[in-house]
Amino acid sequence: MPRANTVWSLLLLSCSLAAHADSADVPALGLRIASLPDSSSAPVVSQVAGGDQMTVQLDKATLTIFRAGTPEPEGSDVASPSYRASLDARFKEHIDSKDRGAPTALGGHGAWTVVAASSEGEVTRYACVTYVIDDQHLYRMTVDAAGDPRPPEFDGLVKALSGITFEPLHRA
Repeated sequence: MPRANTVWSLLLLSCSLAAHADSADVPALGLRIASLPDSSSAPVVSQVAGGDQMTVQLDKATLTIFRAGTPEPEGSDVASPSYRASLDARFKEHIDSKDRGAPTALGGHGAWTVVAASSEGEVTRYACVTYVIDDQHLYRMTVDAAGDPRPPEFDGLVKALSGITFEPLHRA
């Protein structure tokens, strides 16, 4: 079984998949996903406390992207451990992004990504959390899945994160 809270190489973000669906535009969140794996559900957007979020399901894996409704304070930086600690508390995150993870880039912005595995009885739960700020708004992107071995759908949705670009926000 994988060690709890293991951070995998960023090679995971560049894993190859044979086929991809068309791109997905999500104007309510101001983003576009260049490609989702075949059989992914269409993005479902909903309003939640503090902002908007979209979810995509792919068999055992779920991609959730949250966009905060209010701008982050001036100087907020996902590279700052103290800022990430505040995000962990804000989202009641069980992954310690203050001390774990690695700097990444997403849509031309600095981001912070943590990939972890934890044991839940007989099953291993896998999680990838990425924080990024665009236009002063925080985005929290998560991919979750459970299974042994790690479900390939998890890897497919994590790879889809690398194809995100930010666009002007359009509300219906």
